[in-house]
Amino acid sequence: MKKLFLIMAIAFNCIALAQDYKIIYEFKWKTEPHDSNYNYELTTLLNNGKDSYFEALSKFKYDSLKTDMRNKGFRNLPGPKEIWKFQSLIKKDLQNQIVRSENEIFDKVYVTKFESQPKWKIFEDKNKIFEYNVQKAETLFGGRKWVAWFTNEIPINDGPYKFFGLPGLILKITDSDENFIFEIKGLTKDKSDISKRNRNSSIINLTSKQWNAFWEKYQNDPSNIFQNLNEPGASYSYVYNGKNVNSKEAKESYNKAEKEKINLFKNPIELKPSE
Repeated sequence: MKKLFLIMAIAFNCIALAQDYKIIYEFKWKTEPHDSNYNYELTTLLNNGKDSYFEALSKFKYDSLKTDMRNKGFRNLPGPKEIWKFQSLIKKDLQNQIVRSENEIFDKVYVTKFESQPKWKIFEDKNKIFEYNVQKAETLFGGRKWVAWFTNEIPINDGPYKFFGLPGLILKITDSDENFIFEIKGLTKDKSDISKRNRNSSIINLTSKQWNAFWEKYQNDPSNIFQNLNEPGASYSYVYNGKNVNSKEAKESYNKAEKEKINLFKNPIELKPSE
């Protein structure tokens, strides 16, 4: 009977800890290191205790809408009302310590698995952020030194972007040059569903090396992905802004729009790409 009671107590505690959190971070970054002004965007981290998703808040709203409409059987979806700046969705399998990124590019979703993860050094320094007691930690990740402040008062070993693995939630993290700053602005217990965001989408799985090679090429000429889309005799044609993707107008228009997004991160978050 005592053993049964102990098992039930452990199970109850696990359920109590397995909360669904929605954390809002303010993300500020400099387009180039010498810039005096920051770009700004709200981002969100969804954590269910096992997995987490990090993306721009406006993208999360759109992914939620896509999931809801697809659950109701809709196939044709409206375009987003807001355009997000941080393009990736970062999914973390916290139990197996695996990170995946999703990048929607034209008609496909590119999914990349990364094995590298932050290795932390924890210090005795203490502070207070968002009414929580926090402690300092540092890591070298993506070719930069990062300083994090985490709290064990929120029992999830997660944080913004690809950062996780500390004994508590990261409330603030910045690189040593303060080119990139993630800082908490809100936290709720909120079960959100974005599981059907990619339903009916064409998924391309890449290794980290394949993605890094693809991304380097893409930045130079985004419209290169239009090659071979409209083949002779195809039952339908791909268009961009109402123009056939093989046309000069479509390619120039696409390159301009995509390079505006890319140029926001001329100074990349990771100087050394993840593997």
